[in-house]
Amino acid sequence: MNKKRLLITGISGFIGEELAQKAIKEGYEVAGLIRQSFRYNDAINNLRGKVKLYEGSLHDYARMGAIVRDFMPDYVAHLGAITPVSYSFDHPWEVVNTNLMGTVNLTEALKQFCPSLKKFVFASSMETYGHQPEMHKSFTPFDEKTEQMGACPYSVAKIGAEKYVKYLYYAYKFPGISLRQTNTYGRKYNDYFVCEAFLVSMLNNKDVVNFGQPTPVRNFLYIDDLVDLYLALFDSDNKELLGNAYTIGPSNGVTIKELAEIIAKKLNWKGKINWYTREIRDGEIYYLNSTNKKITELTGWKPKISLSDGLDKTILYWKEKLGK
Repeated sequence: MNKKRLLITGISGFIGEELAQKAIKEGYEVAGLIRQSFRYNDAINNLRGKVKLYEGSLHDYARMGAIVRDFMPDYVAHLGAITPVSYSFDHPWEVVNTNLMGTVNLTEALKQFCPSLKKFVFASSMETYGHQPEMHKSFTPFDEKTEQMGACPYSVAKIGAEKYVKYLYYAYKFPGISLRQTNTYGRKYNDYFVCEAFLVSMLNNKDVVNFGQPTPVRNFLYIDDLVDLYLALFDSDNKELLGNAYTIGPSNGVTIKELAEIIAKKLNWKGKINWYTREIRDGEIYYLNSTNKKITELTGWKPKISLSDGLDKTILYWKEKLGK
């Protein structure tokens, strides 16, 4: 019996590896795209021998076509992108070319060479909503009807890619879906992002830690829930999903200060946080919070892991990793 074939761009990243591992357990045959200049990291080393890896650049349409023809995926998770928002301000051409034109190259190759494609899921971002001061005041979560107000080259490129995926559906019935993803946590190799940064800093420093701004609001989704959503989308027969973009929640917005306090309490950490000790990011967005209501109605998926339980899992992993 032939396995379902899943192609993941950005397979060397946090979400890409987790999705690949779960998909393999679910019986998928998995392939991944990595950059030609890429040096293998822990994620790829963990996947070695389990997935088929292709070197190539999203900038190269011919290469995308060759990969598609060789693997002929049933499903595609397009996670590959340049993701640091602050980087996009100084490198707009590179970011737009990769995140927008790279998506164009990949989807056009799929449209031309893979007529049996069942689902293409594009990883967009809540950053596409930009500044929403009135929603911030009322603490109203974003949904699919909230106006997108891209406030950096990264988010503008994501909006453009969303629009392209939508156009392909209406013109050619290309089976595209976009997810305006929220902050995902549960990382195993990288302590740069906020949840892991807080807990690792507190584990390593008993007295004082230095962080940036305490007031931005974010919502958080544990990695297992996000992976389950991708698999639920691949499995769903609901045609109403196609051609649209969705927020994924889970409407649990907290300030960065509140997040730090939750983590400190879980660690029984009694030290001092020095706020405002890191640079303010270009174009900082102070409110990002979304609902999963619509996508839950269409798929039955909903987040299962609360912020508290997800943080417990993440803390346990990093305590073991650091020997604390």
